[in-house]
Amino acid sequence: MTPTLDPADAGTAIPVQPTDPQHLATALQALDQLLGTLKQRDDVPFYGPTLLASMNELDQRLAVEAEQARYGAQPEHSALQFCVTAAIALLEVSQALIHQPQNPTPQERERQWKTLVAYTKTAGRSAYRAASILTDQKDY
Repeated sequence: MTPTLDPADAGTAIPVQPTDPQHLATALQALDQLLGTLKQRDDVPFYGPTLLASMNELDQRLAVEAEQARYGAQPEHSALQFCVTAAIALLEVSQALIHQPQNPTPQERERQWKTLVAYTKTAGRSAYRAASILTDQKDY
């Protein structure tokens, strides 16, 4: 039996093989297009810790204030952009896991793990930021 997207609605769900790379690629492409549309409409500012650390105190303060003002003015749009970013990052993790080389060299394995860690961190941080925005926390 072929798995479906929604077991409760097996009669109308699209059959999917759990590791079908084409379905992941299609989903990733759709989310990339959605993120592009969201950013064209109104890009949500984000200054990560590395970028903030490279700024002087005044620029840091202005960057954080700009983030908070945008998140406060459009929390749903801001959270949506971060949720889509998290979903894209998780799909990238899934693709990397599916496309693992059969017998990777130690260097390939290390490079792959670093990639997986980077995408997983992006997903987690984006999801956390979305949740913080929606709960109106000030520690984005």
